[in-house]
Amino acid sequence: MITTQETLARQASLSNATTAIFATLGLIDLALTAVIGSSVAPPLIVSLGVAALGLITLLALAPARRGSRGALTAIVMTGVISAVLAVPALFLAAPTWVMAVEGFVIVATITALVLVHRQSRRPA
Repeated sequence: MITTQETLARQASLSNATTAIFATLGLIDLALTAVIGSSVAPPLIVSLGVAALGLITLLALAPARRGSRGALTAIVMTGVISAVLAVPALFLAAPTWVMAVEGFVIVATITALVLVHRQSRRPA
């Protein structure tokens, strides 16, 4: 099989559903900065780090849609890091809404990663 740059770009681009999931996750990461200074806020460095992950995710979406493997890698990595950072909230004495949001982040990230994996395995 001859692989062209066009074939590689097609395999690396994001579907509409995957883009929507990652965009939602990026917006959630940014929105969680609203709890800075409250009693349920994580340490400031964690809040700012999660906000940076959300910003990177949102900025990388357009290039990933156009087929940039680097942007897709950035989105996948920021999603995984964000989901890993969400895990402790499920085991701490966090408010119910925090546990629900973090649970959504984890499930949505896994869903998006499965969609990316399936799309990359499809024949061009």
